[in-house]
Amino acid sequence: MSLDILNPPRGMRDITGEEARLYFHLFTVFSETALKNGFDPIITPTVEYYKLFEAKSGEEIKRSMYVFEDKGGRLLALRPEVTASVIRVYLREMRGRPKPIKLYYISQCFRYEEPQKARYREFWQGGLEVIGDESVNGDVSAAYTASVFLDNLGVEHTYMVGNVAIYRAFMNMLKIPPEEQDHLLHLIDKEMDEQLMKELQDKYGEEAKEIILKLMRSRLEEVVSLVEEFKQELGGDLDKAVNETRRLEDFSKTLTDLGYRVEFNPRLVRGLAYYTGLIWEYKVARGLEVSIGGGGRYDGLTSVYSRIHEYSTGLALGLDRIALVLWDKRDIVLAKRGYTGVILVLSGNIPLSLGYALARRLRSRFTSISVLQTKNIEKALRQADRSGVDIAVIIGEREFKEGVVSVRDLVKKVQETVPLSDVEDYFDRYLSQNR
Repeated sequence: MSLDILNPPRGMRDITGEEARLYFHLFTVFSETALKNGFDPIITPTVEYYKLFEAKSGEEIKRSMYVFEDKGGRLLALRPEVTASVIRVYLREMRGRPKPIKLYYISQCFRYEEPQKARYREFWQGGLEVIGDESVNGDVSAAYTASVFLDNLGVEHTYMVGNVAIYRAFMNMLKIPPEEQDHLLHLIDKEMDEQLMKELQDKYGEEAKEIILKLMRSRLEEVVSLVEEFKQELGGDLDKAVNETRRLEDFSKTLTDLGYRVEFNPRLVRGLAYYTGLIWEYKVARGLEVSIGGGGRYDGLTSVYSRIHEYSTGLALGLDRIALVLWDKRDIVLAKRGYTGVILVLSGNIPLSLGYALARRLRSRFTSISVLQTKNIEKALRQADRSGVDIAVIIGEREFKEGVVSVRDLVKKVQETVPLSDVEDYFDRYLSQNR
């Protein structure tokens, strides 16, 4: 079967035009927000050694990785996420830096999953990582920065919060091995309740099944009392569960006090095996049923690759999903009709240098400005209008001789003549009146 080489591989996309401008707008706003909140940029390779992700990426992600051998026989993978790469870089060259270390990235990731709405095989993530902060402030720092980014875009969102450490504390007490815990948490996350209950019953007995079932059905205010109840019944060490419940409460209260809606979901354990405690997701009220991102604690991920234990937390936002949420109001987001797109049209024998000199004078006033040399002004203007350009500045033989330009508003379909020497003042007045 022949491949159509003009189409991208299944699950991957060409992003052009307005959609591409929207993506770059997201990249810009995310970067500016992260920098203003104390995060430094980091860029990691798209291709990493497979073993970097093999240990702690979770069942679902390991099954969906793009894995291949290079010409030297080394097993490599297209990154399915970026946190493991950030930890690798930290261990390699950042351990001596003052803590906490706050990093952000904008990266493409790859997973071989069934393509559907809001799920692609190549996708964009904006991530925030905080390394070396044990306190809940590290979690809030990342989560709040992501909320500011979403606020800046006008994306209303709700927090869904949970804590995987509470489950792990009970599973440890029930003598469930760590690798089996990862599998059971995966079943909880995917709501595979029938299989979960059967495996708990068959392998660990009725008591284990009942404990996990109660946790899955509990409200936040019930978790502490459940911990105390089972501690007395079973006599195990559940101090970790108590401490993690308090972290969950502190995190939720802080964000609630900042004006965000926070909901506790006892089933929220997410798909990455390296999460060790508090976890959260971002949901939007309209546009998508799936989350637009999430994060959590991954204390000790460093010890998977070294003898060093470090506290760390972070998140990743799905920029493709956020773009979908914003698509219907992209004109507002991009200020498309805010007189920001300009084309300078030169006809006849007008020197190109005149067009570029004028573009340099006007560039700071507009989002985009380009120079076009043409023999057919009307055809060029029709093409510019179809391309979403707002204003055309025309310099033909007549304008050149008279020392003027013709300014045509492609939205309102009106045209004025402006002296070339007054063009900056003209646009200052024009933009103040029409924005």
